[in-house]
Amino acid sequence: MKKYYKIFMLMVIALVGLSLTACDDGDDLNTDQYGNNIAVNAFGPCPVLRGGTLYFYGSNLDQIESIQLPGADPITQYEILEKGRHSKISITVPAEKCDTGIVVLTTKKGGEIRTITPIVYREDIKIDKFYVGSENNLAGNVGDKLTIKGDYLNLIHGIIFAENDTVKEDAFVTHDRYTIEVAIPMTARTGKFKLTDLAAQPSELESELALTVNEPTVSGLSNANPKAGETITVNGESLTQVVTVSLNGAKVDTADVKHSADGKSISFVVPVKATDGEVTLNLYSGVQVPAGSITTVVPTNLSAVPNPVKNGAKLTITGKDLDLITSISFPNGKNTEIEQQSATEIVTTVPEDTKEGDITLSLENGKTVSVAFTLVKASVTAVNPTSLMAGGDIIIAGKNLDLVASITFPTDQKVTEFIDQKSNAIKLTVPAGAAGTGFVLTMKNGDTVEFAGLTIQPSTNPTLTNAPAGNAGAQVTLEGKNYNNVEAVYIGTAKVSQYVSRSATSMTIVIPASLAAGSYNVTMQTADGQKYVVGKLTVIPNEYAVSETNCFMMDGSQAKFPMELTWDDNGRFRIMRNANVDLTKITWTPGVSKIKIYKVAATTGQAQFNDANWSSLSGYDLNDWNGGAEVLEAPLTQEAIDCITGARADGWSETAFIIQGSGLQVTKITLVP
Repeated sequence: MKKYYKIFMLMVIALVGLSLTACDDGDDLNTDQYGNNIAVNAFGPCPVLRGGTLYFYGSNLDQIESIQLPGADPITQYEILEKGRHSKISITVPAEKCDTGIVVLTTKKGGEIRTITPIVYREDIKIDKFYVGSENNLAGNVGDKLTIKGDYLNLIHGIIFAENDTVKEDAFVTHDRYTIEVAIPMTARTGKFKLTDLAAQPSELESELALTVNEPTVSGLSNANPKAGETITVNGESLTQVVTVSLNGAKVDTADVKHSADGKSISFVVPVKATDGEVTLNLYSGVQVPAGSITTVVPTNLSAVPNPVKNGAKLTITGKDLDLITSISFPNGKNTEIEQQSATEIVTTVPEDTKEGDITLSLENGKTVSVAFTLVKASVTAVNPTSLMAGGDIIIAGKNLDLVASITFPTDQKVTEFIDQKSNAIKLTVPAGAAGTGFVLTMKNGDTVEFAGLTIQPSTNPTLTNAPAGNAGAQVTLEGKNYNNVEAVYIGTAKVSQYVSRSATSMTIVIPASLAAGSYNVTMQTADGQKYVVGKLTVIPNEYAVSETNCFMMDGSQAKFPMELTWDDNGRFRIMRNANVDLTKITWTPGVSKIKIYKVAATTGQAQFNDANWSSLSGYDLNDWNGGAEVLEAPLTQEAIDCITGARADGWSETAFIIQGSGLQVTKITLVP
């Protein structure tokens, strides 16, 4: 075996007298004639091992073009370890063809720097041979004894196996000048090994030949079709080298891999996230060994009962290995809760809006299985009466009618609210606007059922098809049918006395001024004295412009708007509860009634509301810091209503609120009942 030599010490020349300098005449450390300030101050170790690493220390050494060792070809490849004023480079010394003598460094601009001290070589450490067990055997198992023969091996303090962790000398079985014996470590893998002195700048000597480390062999898996949670055993040889196991979608950690004492098997529990694919054994050395493939279990023999099943009812899915299921999805894409679960059965509730199709059962590892099901359908067996005038009541008899969400009659008259609804019957009022034959039932899941056995005669009764709304005392238009038969209209109990216009399908009236804000039944009375409640009318609250009637400056004068709010008497004012408009006579509702400040949109600032005693009201600091609002508003709290009615007062004046602030240009203030 060829001899190799080893570096053991990095000599800093200034300390041991082997100083290197860059000079032409021996007097100047910098001999760079081109003025690049390139200098060599030291090199080492010296002596250096042939094939070892030689370091140069100095300034701007990254500007070196080549390095000439006596007897060797110029070296142009070197490693720059540090740049600049304090720089460091290294080269690998040729194993052959280099002699003792002066080292010459050539700069990139053609200058030369020569060392004062000659380079010398160390040739005493060598590896003659290595073997495992018996001579000439270069292969072994983890734990087998590796024998290394050579000279001066007592200077070696560690062995690096194929770039993995170093085995230090305290683990050597034998260690003397001529022999090292060591057990092949768990982290070793096939490749050349290195001897090292473990110095701060370590010297390393690599073997010429590679050591073959036998990897584990696998003879088979105990179960190639496992269920999550079951144990798999891998059989083979040298399996003590296995540290972890990788599966498709999951990994088994070191603590969960169980080794047999003889190294012939390992076992582990299949993770719930593991799915079909290769089983890979990960060794301490970093090598991966294939161990075969698995196909994980999914539930089988699936069926759903009852079938058909009703929307909203319990559904039981039976089969094998159903304990693997983590979620259930019905055809509409919605997941539903697993209410009961075992290896052979799952109970869940069918969503009311689901449609027929396949139920998807999902496993933790991403696999899915499906089971088919059908739904119970609603059906109509009879209608009573079979013919009627629109606006009358009917009873629809049948099965599973509690699944119905709406019924549509001819002319697109949809009914979603029923007088009564049971599984076997629905009672409802046919819309007054309906006319024609038949109807369509729409289920909660969107499915429809048609029935033709009903005749609807057009109604002569008045109807209301819009949703009228307006202020008390203002005009509003009612739209519908058969208004030519109407003699009187009532909003709540108040009879309408003013009619602006009317036709068979529309009627414009004046909402009675006496009505407070709220929702009222609209009742129409026909010529024969019959009264029909046809719908609702909403009375919208009026806004009281208190800024024009009830606002006074602090000196008692009438407030003039627009006004810029200030924190002094020039721009703050009182809202009085009894001036012109008596606010105490109006009905106020907490959370519904509100106060509104109209302002010039471009102005910014805030408005603060205080009671008559100058205490600020919670929630009534209105502001607009961006200048984009035209109206600022807040609902009236009971606290604010007490200020309006006088329940909260100063005891001597009729002040409801005091308003002050900054910046805002106020144009009007209104109160909405």
